[in-house]
Amino acid sequence: MGQYGQGELQKIAKAVNAAGKLLSASSISATTEEQPKTETRMFKFGELQVEVTPEKANIGAAIGFVFGILSWQIAQGIQSIPESSLEYANDNALLLAKSLRGALLAVFYSSTILSVFTTVGLLLLGRQLKSEGK
Repeated sequence: MGQYGQGELQKIAKAVNAAGKLLSASSISATTEEQPKTETRMFKFGELQVEVTPEKANIGAAIGFVFGILSWQIAQGIQSIPESSLEYANDNALLLAKSLRGALLAVFYSSTILSVFTTVGLLLLGRQLKSEGK
């Protein structure tokens, strides 16, 4: 077993080549008969799959824009509260309130920046999908 001394390797190679040529010829003719499929883009989030279309990308961009505006307004509202108006029972509570204020400002401003990037990205993706669809 495993020893081929009488030209069996050449016979096997010829048989595999012939079978490969037959398979490739039949697969080419089968694919020319089918209609070309339109390629769809899918985003997958675990079990959830969402088909991305130009309309959905534009809707997502609008939602991202509104979220960015809300985040910006909340951050501006927090920033407009003067620190002198913060009155607490002791200094520890005042320090905690100031650090919480800083953390909230950082969260809402970073949320605004991320929403701007998302909005721009979704607009560009929608434009790209629209041009691919033509």
